[in-house]
Amino acid sequence: MIRYALCNEALRHMHWADACALIADAGYAGVELAPFTFAERVEHLDADARAQIRQTAQRYGLQIVGLHMLLWSPAGMHATHPDPEVRAATAAYLVALAHFCADVGGQVMVFGSPKQRDAVPPLTPDAAARLWLETLQPALHVCQQEGITLLLEPLPETNVVQRLGEAVALVQQTNHPNLRTMLDVKSALAETDDVPALIRQYAPYIAHVHLNDSNLRAPGYGATDFAPILHALRAVGYTGWASLEPFDYYPDPETMTREALRYLKGL
Repeated sequence: MIRYALCNEALRHMHWADACALIADAGYAGVELAPFTFAERVEHLDADARAQIRQTAQRYGLQIVGLHMLLWSPAGMHATHPDPEVRAATAAYLVALAHFCADVGGQVMVFGSPKQRDAVPPLTPDAAARLWLETLQPALHVCQQEGITLLLEPLPETNVVQRLGEAVALVQQTNHPNLRTMLDVKSALAETDDVPALIRQYAPYIAHVHLNDSNLRAPGYGATDFAPILHALRAVGYTGWASLEPFDYYPDPETMTREALRYLKGL
């Protein structure tokens, strides 16, 4: 059975405990964290702060799924930058994120952050992708120790890994037990194949799902029919998390939180 979570930045205007209360009351089983909503750098969150984040979620019966929006802060991070010092600083911060993920009980780290992986001239996108994999190695080592899966998210907003097939190729090339990819519906809608076909083709590599519409709103607030997508996920035996990750919180975050999940469960 698919487990539903909400990405917490949708409710970042609320106190963490109040957000957890709403997410749980709406019927979600989990919550996915955007680190920037807690601190500019996760190193600023000490052991007590991390324990409080985890325990608050647990108090409301929520599993912390993991992290996404990894490099939305701090400024200056870039995983494929031509400057090796920038890449080294980014690699070090990804290691810090992996430790934070483990401390709050997360299971996945979604590397989206399109601006922080774009190929910077004179690098080509292919060369940048190779540097991306190099930058990830220290964090992957921590992920292996902590049982965390690092996910390469295909995004059309970047010139480095836009399509699911490209992400799968990098995962195959790296051949690391803690590196996989994931399905973001909004991004997959931009591909030539329909989303259910992509799910069937790449199911063994899909370790996480983001649910959102091409209009950036939550499921049920756009033109996309999510029934065939959910059917395809069930057909391939997907039992992981499906996190709602809208960027437009129409009509308002609280209503969206409740109604989007009601729509999905109604399917």
